[in-house]
Amino acid sequence: MLYRLNTKTKDYTKVNRVTLDSFGWKELDLQKLLSSHIQDFISSNELMTIFNERPRQEEPDILALDKNGDLYIFELKRWGSHQENLLQVLRYGQLYGSSNYDELNEMFKKYYGNDDPKAELYEIHKQYFDLSDSSRLSKEEFNRKQHFLVVTNGLDQKTVEAIVYWKKNGLNIDAIVYWVFEVNGDHFIEFNMYSPIEGYLEYESSTYVLNTNYSNNQHHTEDMLKEHKAAAYYPGWREKIEKLQKGDTVFLYKNGTGIIAYGAASGKLEMQDCDGHHNYEYYMKLDKFKKLKMPFAASEMKAAANQGFNFRQTMFSISEESRDLLIKEIKEKYL
Repeated sequence: MLYRLNTKTKDYTKVNRVTLDSFGWKELDLQKLLSSHIQDFISSNELMTIFNERPRQEEPDILALDKNGDLYIFELKRWGSHQENLLQVLRYGQLYGSSNYDELNEMFKKYYGNDDPKAELYEIHKQYFDLSDSSRLSKEEFNRKQHFLVVTNGLDQKTVEAIVYWKKNGLNIDAIVYWVFEVNGDHFIEFNMYSPIEGYLEYESSTYVLNTNYSNNQHHTEDMLKEHKAAAYYPGWREKIEKLQKGDTVFLYKNGTGIIAYGAASGKLEMQDCDGHHNYEYYMKLDKFKKLKMPFAASEMKAAANQGFNFRQTMFSISEESRDLLIKEIKEKYL
């Protein structure tokens, strides 16, 4: 339950919990939200959406892949959970768990649309997870393992017991739980992943490292430095910029070189045309922008923060402690 605190009376009142249906949201609206921002809702795994359900078809709401080629099958509900939801997502596992690469590629092309009719799943997957030629997946490595996720408005006890039972028996199944609240006519949605071990979905960070896409287009890096901004390009990557909030620290990381600049996110998401495509660049201006005199290399970053970083991701979060250690090192050696 969410409570509103009164700072004067030191009292509290309960915030009204509502349903998506109460203000006109359909299951399709929830599906679009999750598929467009799927990396925000799964702990420790960056996912790539490859398919959304089509009307009047026996299909899962969302199919996604991780960098290992594991298939994630989502079943979405805009109302409370029931055991039957688990049976439905397992049914989709039976239907799609044995899908080979060619079948996944066909579904991906239907989802990807007309952006690039020649696009191949294995090639887009390689680009999305920034895999080297030697570590890219073969067609046989796709869909070797499946993960099942039910997304519901709250969890009932029987569903919890069923999830615990299936997990103990080796099935990769979980529930992403959400709650919807109304405050002064505005609506808010909160997500959390059910798990006896893992707890919350994702650590809430205010610091990010953004790959400037230099290996694909060096002009993107030059543009970010010139215009003092953080940017990402094309569907599947650009949405990461939407995670940034006003005041968040963003380190610009040039692939193979290191951190080249940093600043504070303005909080205002902007879009513009890119490479002949409409609004294919999402960007946000960086205040207090600092350009380093020389790059802060990956090995030096690890030594300064005393930890490793996942540089293969387009954008990843780091702790405030790591941020402070990196900025201290930058100020001492790189500015």
